[in-house]
Amino acid sequence: MLPAIILAAGGAAATYFGNKYAADKEAKSRAQALGKLSAMSTLADRNYDAMDKTIADYYAQRGSMGNAQDVRNYADAMRGYNAGDYVYDIDSKPFNYDKTIESFLNPYRDQIIGDMTQQVQHTAAGAGLGRGSGAAQSIAQAVADKDEELYNQAYDRYTDDRNFMYNKYADYIKNKQAQLDTLRAATESKIAMQGNLANDYYSVMDAAQADKIAAMQDRQSTKAAYASAMAGL
Repeated sequence: MLPAIILAAGGAAATYFGNKYAADKEAKSRAQALGKLSAMSTLADRNYDAMDKTIADYYAQRGSMGNAQDVRNYADAMRGYNAGDYVYDIDSKPFNYDKTIESFLNPYRDQIIGDMTQQVQHTAAGAGLGRGSGAAQSIAQAVADKDEELYNQAYDRYTDDRNFMYNKYADYIKNKQAQLDTLRAATESKIAMQGNLANDYYSVMDAAQADKIAAMQDRQSTKAAYASAMAGL
């Protein structure tokens, strides 16, 4: 009986130590696996830290021609721009011509008509008309004809002068509008350049933010994967 009891006890001990060895080995293997996974997770965190710095350095070195101030300048420029400000307001200086036809009548008109009257009288006298109705009619007709002639001359001078002054006025308006057109073109060019700077700034900021978000999401996915793997041990 004794040998059998001893054998049984020996077998139980062997089983116990065998199980303990296996458990210890499994625990050690799990601990080693956890250690490696933890180390790999820490290394991944460091790599993502380096990635974040690389992204920041890249956009810092790449830079942007524009900046936040350019965005504000562009917004202010757009709010303050009005194309109507660059159209010359004719009402501010309308064409004003205050001369009349009488302004161009010959200053010697009365003398001319007087001399012509005497001449007609002499002619009438020479023709035997004297001072009768025939002479008066001749004189009246001659005065009317000369007056019409002098008036027509004055009208031509008036028309020429008015056209000349209007052309000067039109040239003035044209030059003023040309100046405003130049200012408008310069202003629009400046606004366009500020718009380019603002768009460049936004594009760079959007790209940087997109890269940061993508790296952050990848980092969270990686951490979740390591956590799941360690939880399964």
